[in-house]
Amino acid sequence: MKKLISLFLCLPLMIFSSCSKSSEKKTNIKNQDPAAKVEEEYFSPYTGEKITKETYNKIPFMVIIENSKDARPQSGLVNADIVYETMAEGGIPRFIALYHKEDSEKIGPVRSARPYFLDIAIENKLPFAHCGYSEEAKERIEKENLPSLNEFKYGNAYWRDKNRIYEHSLYTSSSKLRDLIKEKNISITPKSSLKFNKDYWQTNNLPAAASATLKLNKYYTTSYIYKNGLYYKYISSDQCLNREDSAPLTASNIIIQITDITLQKDGLHLDIKLIGEGEAYIISNGKFVKCKWFKKDSNSNTILLDEQNKEIPLSPGKTWWNIIDKKSQIEIK
Repeated sequence: MKKLISLFLCLPLMIFSSCSKSSEKKTNIKNQDPAAKVEEEYFSPYTGEKITKETYNKIPFMVIIENSKDARPQSGLVNADIVYETMAEGGIPRFIALYHKEDSEKIGPVRSARPYFLDIAIENKLPFAHCGYSEEAKERIEKENLPSLNEFKYGNAYWRDKNRIYEHSLYTSSSKLRDLIKEKNISITPKSSLKFNKDYWQTNNLPAAASATLKLNKYYTTSYIYKNGLYYKYISSDQCLNREDSAPLTASNIIIQITDITLQKDGLHLDIKLIGEGEAYIISNGKFVKCKWFKKDSNSNTILLDEQNKEIPLSPGKTWWNIIDKKSQIEIK
């Protein structure tokens, strides 16, 4: 008689602690015979997809990536499991991308850190690559001893592309950052609070989402068009492509987190509210759900809840997470 026993893997972290609620590793025991062969299944905590043990054991990390016109097309965003996009100075967003499942030989252009990018990295409990910082971000990195992979200090993990303007020419790679993380003896276990369930998005009761357009201000509009089971990303009318091979940037899930984005007293830097709650949308499999986001405190995860305060799962696959101001215009159709 066959018996299935599911175990959850949650290894200790040297810097961060606590275990993920998501099922990341499962052990299948074919029968009750102690000598029976044990089969292990591994699932990505960031995409919910089945992966190999070798892939599961890769070191995850995050990179802050520029998004000005001169920085496009970027390199390596196509390989990220999750891309967070939120506003930076000048009315143009910036990205912080999470890498685990896929390797990337070139990631960038890499740019400077802001406090809200630190918050996202802390929530994911991951080291983050960047080039410099705002004064506020610098103070937090030093005071909180955050796992910064700053190019100013670790220049060997980065290089300049001589074919690009100097300001937009800094790049790194999966192998260089993983070597640096090993050198710094940062111990990391891949884990996430995200839930995945493709069946949730198979129902016909959810409203359709063949496209979504986010107009953040007069300078910047981004949109997503659903095709062949994925959402293809556009900025203005231009399709977003990987610089090296023109591969399109796609995602299985689009999250729109609506919050307060306000200008600081210096008239330049921003404050982005990431603790508390607010409205949100999840778009997946040609459908969408209006919901709310909730984050109790700086040590908590951001969760997405339905009207019954039940957490909403994502479809397995990559996610693009937009954090936008309440004044932004949203059109889903």
